[in-house]
Amino acid sequence: MLDKPILITGISGFIGGHIWSALADQSNIWGTYCSRGKQPLNPDRQRYVDLLQPDSFTDFLIELRPRCILHLAALGGPAICQKQSLLAWRVNNTAVRYLAKAAEKIKARVILASTDQVFDGLKGSYREGDKPNPINIYGDTKKAAERSLFATVSNSVVVRINNTYGRPTFGGSSFSEWILDRVGKGEPVPLYINQYRSLIDIVSLTQALVELIDHPFKGLLHLGGANRVNRVTFGRKLLQHLGYDTSGIVSLESTEHDPEGIMPFDTSFDITLARQVLNTRLPGIEEGIALTYDSE
Repeated sequence: MLDKPILITGISGFIGGHIWSALADQSNIWGTYCSRGKQPLNPDRQRYVDLLQPDSFTDFLIELRPRCILHLAALGGPAICQKQSLLAWRVNNTAVRYLAKAAEKIKARVILASTDQVFDGLKGSYREGDKPNPINIYGDTKKAAERSLFATVSNSVVVRINNTYGRPTFGGSSFSEWILDRVGKGEPVPLYINQYRSLIDIVSLTQALVELIDHPFKGLLHLGGANRVNRVTFGRKLLQHLGYDTSGIVSLESTEHDPEGIMPFDTSFDITLARQVLNTRLPGIEEGIALTYDSE
């Protein structure tokens, strides 16, 4: 059973690239990608997959018959999904419905990456039992995908992931890299002081997702860092740790720059359950920044 393949979708993205990097030396690890840019190692165990053609995707699943599917591929980001709503629904929900049916047919475990954006941000410290109430299309599509998975796949996990930071491996980017890019160009760094998140470093997140592959846990799990912080505080801690001047950070109120009101104020997580379930530590901001930026 343990020799059957494990499939990671979205390996050309930020999180998927890190998972692939952590597992690629194992002969039973397969990956799918959509971006045709730079690709990770082992191309003989990678496949180009267009989630807008779900029939071909599910044909590949039936042929490969993985024992676990870590589904990370998605159209991410509230702003992008607001502008391309039809595409967001097709990629983030329709493709998941097809995947779920194929996975249940071959009795595969599915771990679906979801988001803190399923919440309206009115209270913060969200637990798994709190009712989702998205205020943007990205959150809507992910909420629907969660329901589709749980309704179809008996051995399934939905992992809601809070904002993630760190260096990319093969593709994608992160909030911290956006900050560092602007600093490197000598540009101001506008950050919202009234948006709170439980930011999680990519090293710890990767370890947690890998641990879940062979974990008996089923159901809903929130993965975030140990601290509830606003974006300004995170930016300052990141730049201070790396020895940069923080004077370029500009504190803003998100209400002045979000006229449609699609960005929730506080989507921080209560990670009590994750700490009970997993051996992986979920550190605070200072330790997380050190883990991902002092490793090279």
